[in-house]
Amino acid sequence: LSQHYIERIRPYPAAQPPKMKLSLAISFVLGLRSCANGMTEEELWQSVVSGPDKEPLLQEELGDQSFDASKKPFEQDDFSYWTDMAQIGIRTYGPYFETVMNPDGVSSDHPGEQTTSYIGWDAISEKLAELPIKQENGEATRGNELGLLRLNQAFYPECKDEPEYCGIALGVPQADHKKVRPVLDHVFGTEGFTDGTIGLVGNKWTRDEMRASARGFLASKNSLNVKNDAGVWTTMVLHKMALNIDMTESEAQAFVDFQSQAVILTPLPSFVPDWFGGALKLDETLSQKAQYLKKYEEAIRANIASGHYKSLDGNTDWLDASDDDAITKTAWSFLDALIFAGGLSVPGVISSGLAAYYTGLTGPDFDINDTLQAPLLVFESIRHSPPVLGVPYFVDGHRHAPLAGMGGYDKTKYGDDAYEFRIRKTLAEYKALSIDWADSAQPVADKPWSSRICPAKSLSYNMILSFWEALDATNWYVDPDTEITRENGPLWWSAFTIHRSCEGMGVHVGAREASRAHANENLNVGNFCSWFNWCGSGFECKRKWWQYSGSCQINSYFKFFGEGCSKNDQCDNFLTDSAGVDLACRFGKCAFLDGNVCEEDGNVEFADYTELPPSDQAATAGAWTVVAGTGGLSAAAVFFLRKPERHLRHAKMPKEDGANDKL
Repeated sequence: LSQHYIERIRPYPAAQPPKMKLSLAISFVLGLRSCANGMTEEELWQSVVSGPDKEPLLQEELGDQSFDASKKPFEQDDFSYWTDMAQIGIRTYGPYFETVMNPDGVSSDHPGEQTTSYIGWDAISEKLAELPIKQENGEATRGNELGLLRLNQAFYPECKDEPEYCGIALGVPQADHKKVRPVLDHVFGTEGFTDGTIGLVGNKWTRDEMRASARGFLASKNSLNVKNDAGVWTTMVLHKMALNIDMTESEAQAFVDFQSQAVILTPLPSFVPDWFGGALKLDETLSQKAQYLKKYEEAIRANIASGHYKSLDGNTDWLDASDDDAITKTAWSFLDALIFAGGLSVPGVISSGLAAYYTGLTGPDFDINDTLQAPLLVFESIRHSPPVLGVPYFVDGHRHAPLAGMGGYDKTKYGDDAYEFRIRKTLAEYKALSIDWADSAQPVADKPWSSRICPAKSLSYNMILSFWEALDATNWYVDPDTEITRENGPLWWSAFTIHRSCEGMGVHVGAREASRAHANENLNVGNFCSWFNWCGSGFECKRKWWQYSGSCQINSYFKFFGEGCSKNDQCDNFLTDSAGVDLACRFGKCAFLDGNVCEEDGNVEFADYTELPPSDQAATAGAWTVVAGTGGLSAAAVFFLRKPERHLRHAKMPKEDGANDKL
């Protein structure tokens, strides 16, 4: 198991630091070997890092390391937790938990000792419903955990002296939760509701505003790294909404990079940031965090003074600018929400839904622009690729983990093919079974702060739809050479980039030359062929196996404009090349290469003859290319097959932005 995990980690995406990969491998290797050899953690670590049998793997990539053997390497809990998490990582969520749960949908001692996981939908819903009640009466507490990940405290030096709790804001004691939750409901919640009701208008947002924001963000982009760029937009929206901070794209990208580093650091065993903090840029990350917290506190005080923050009943005394502790913890909560909650899950679902759409899992009749169908894709994407796995809490020292992310895999609710992606419910049915936002963790009567439903449930749902609506995925494509692959949670899908189609900007006049009919007419298709008289390269002889002769036809492998394809070279072949047009496989059909690609420098290949009289349009059979750059019309190259002088003067150059003449 150790070796298997090392091999899985080594080829991990290059964007993650190499020492991060190694740290993950070390975590599991140490746990497993310590159990096998009966050594203490410190003895094992010393033998691995500096003993005579020093691991070649460590020696090669880390060299000599000093360490403090007095520190406990795994403060987050027992080794069984790490071995269980290793199996979850290898086998993924559903298959692992299905093997350990009983008929009631419950599993004991997984992951780790003194843990009961609730895996079936009914068991999850019941345990989530108990959480607000038990927290409010003092029976339950939450911990420094994100989903099922038990976090180290290296990312939280500002609370190291707190006597009761130090860690992620999701786990603060109930007294602090009572201060912070009303703020989160106010800025993220739906107008007039604190029970998770989905609406189109929030206290600080509307669906229309978010759609306009997404359109503005996407307007200048001709290619999109889906997960990263959706994260940049999400960061900009949430900072404006929560703190009234206007972020530039470069500032939002810097936050996304900081977020990525925080997500790497926090779930590692405690010894990793302690001993390898320099390699993981711990000090740099903590310095950035301190700057964000300071900026947030200043913004919160300014918003209190301006009246931007008000409670749901219109009062302004619920958040006191003189209460330094409340201000600090509110800033802390906002930062954790933007890093680990909505700031992570919203772009994740945006990406998952688009991955399902572009890989064809949504089916041939699905219309992502249909306002009745797109919401179904939101719910199915969340069900099939849950952004949050669990909402654990403690009662009398025992960890109870209702696994909200597993509710969507309950076969009694979603069918025997629950592990497969399939839009399978009506919107009303999806909403009735919704559990991923901790939907059943309703507040105690007359105590709205006790709610444990995601305060941004309605907001996140509307953000995802707004981004898709602004994008119009039918006008973007994934290059056929790019492979979108399904991965284990919590990533779920590989990263992918899409490119804007420019066909909507004009009509390409080479359609005739790219057609099969044109090829048939001009290449003498139908010529005589026989056993001894071949048709030539790119052609095949159409005849029955017993016949001596037949007629030549184009090889069935080659495709023409508008015909189905699976590879670029089916469309881009000697037949279309001879006609002077370039095709590529787009969305499973042959389409114009030059009409689909908007280059990053603002140059596009474009042709438009829609203002020609109908008779002239029909007579036009050539293709031309007009090139426009950000500095205006820089050059024009005209390629024609017939009647060039007559039709060139009709070419037009539409301008969306008069300042730079960019298409």
